[in-house]
Amino acid sequence: MTYFLVMGGLALSVSFTLGWGLWRTGRWLFGGLGRRRATPSRSTATPRRRGNAARAARRPAPSGPWRLTQALARLHGTWPLALLVLLLHGGTRLAAHGMAARPHSLPGEFLQIVEALGWGAVGLGALAGIGLLAAWRCRR
Repeated sequence: MTYFLVMGGLALSVSFTLGWGLWRTGRWLFGGLGRRRATPSRSTATPRRRGNAARAARRPAPSGPWRLTQALARLHGTWPLALLVLLLHGGTRLAAHGMAARPHSLPGEFLQIVEALGWGAVGLGALAGIGLLAAWRCRR
């Protein structure tokens, strides 16, 4: 039992360090891509026809993002957490594979933990993706 606690703590710290390093490297590499925006060039005022103005007046104004979208746009911490859970899931899958090679059987609770980590990684990844889409919608 002590072996699993020590090795689990070591695997957790290594996974956290790798996840943090990958996250910071990704932000450094791709961080400048989202900030570059071309300013729209303002052309000279062109005379409009009366028909275009009437059509533009009938069109409803675009609505702003919903409150839920604005709340989801602030979820910046889900990507590192999803990456950490994904690395933990990979480590526990690797440990389960190594334990399956031994003559003893795997404990059922351990396999449940591996499955829960996998579903947690999927859920956090989906939440992070929705957060990115919401942030994109709020910037428009």
